Amino acid sequence: MVFCPFVGLVCVLLLTAGCGLFFKDDEGLFADPRDDYIDATEGRPLRVPEGMQASVGDTWPIPEVVEQPTSKTYVGEVPRPRFLAGANVDAIKIQKLGSKSWIVLADAPEQVWPLVKQLIVDSNVDMEREDPTAGIVETAWFRADSAAPGVLGAAVRTGLAEAGETAGGTWLDRVQVRIERGIRFGSSEVHVVHYRSNSGGESDAVETSAVAAVEAELITQIADYFAEGVAAGSVSMVGRDIASESKARIVEGEGGVPTLVLNIGFDRAWATVDGALQRAEMVITESDRENATFRAVVPDDRRPGFFARVFAGGPREGTAITIRLHVGTDSVVVEVQDGSGQPISRELAERVLLTLREFAA
Repeated sequence: MVFCPFVGLVCVLLLTAGCGLFFKDDEGLFADPRDDYIDATEGRPLRVPEGMQASVGDTWPIPEVVEQPTSKTYVGEVPRPRFLAGANVDAIKIQKLGSKSWIVLADAPEQVWPLVKQLIVDSNVDMEREDPTAGIVETAWFRADSAAPGVLGAAVRTGLAEAGETAGGTWLDRVQVRIERGIRFGSSEVHVVHYRSNSGGESDAVETSAVAAVEAELITQIADYFAEGVAAGSVSMVGRDIASESKARIVEGEGGVPTLVLNIGFDRAWATVDGALQRAEMVITESDRENATFRAVVPDDRRPGFFARVFAGGPREGTAITIRLHVGTDSVVVEVQDGSGQPISRELAERVLLTLREFAA
């Protein structure tokens, strides 16, 4: 058998190049179509002749691409996933501020919406109003006497008894549950309003939030209902229409440094940042509410879970930062500076703000 040097050279080249010669995305012998969607463009809408109606809708619409200002931090590269902390964030918890309380859930509004509706059905109370855009579900008027079973009836009776109020008789009660988007990404908040009427529900004789103990008891028992998993988990396409604005978003501030915008009042914003710092186990060296300023230390150790690590003895080494809250017209802006109040790197600012948002409540 005669060995041809040319054939041998070709074999060596093929072995060296490997499969990349054949499977090199769109440049190889066999094109790889898996990433073609990246360059896909939206075609023209379906044109229906006059006098006819279209029965075909756009099943897979292309969502609007929202520009991320902080993407400038990673120009030309994709950042590695970062573990913000190792602490556990409760899936269901009751948050309180002053006399008000509400439920915070780790689930998105479209997952919470069917749970709230099932709660009303299980309480054997009629549903009077559904407004997915506002995130509101409201019951019809009902008598909270011993004949009213379920979570809502029991909660109203317990709260009224605690406040020394009368249940049943000529009194009627109504419960409104409002679902809002939470501060943490993908989370929800559930707020409750209790109405009372002694005249058949006439609008001019309706008391709103007249019995604080009732609303507190409703929050407690509804949270227990969610925690027990009585209602089967599902996703509501209607619930996706809840248009309440996210309470927290990271935007680019002056000088290109990221800032965290909280669409809440100052009292709650201050409590939110304070609680997030504690849950993330960052070291708070000073908190000055009068000047709306926190001073903290970000540990230099960047291994996964560095915020949650507890250093054994001795001072904690790290980067000193200053967190300032600025009150706007209808929001509070949070910015991060270095220990002397000067701008810090974009990456560190974003990392701290993401941590505050993810550990907020």
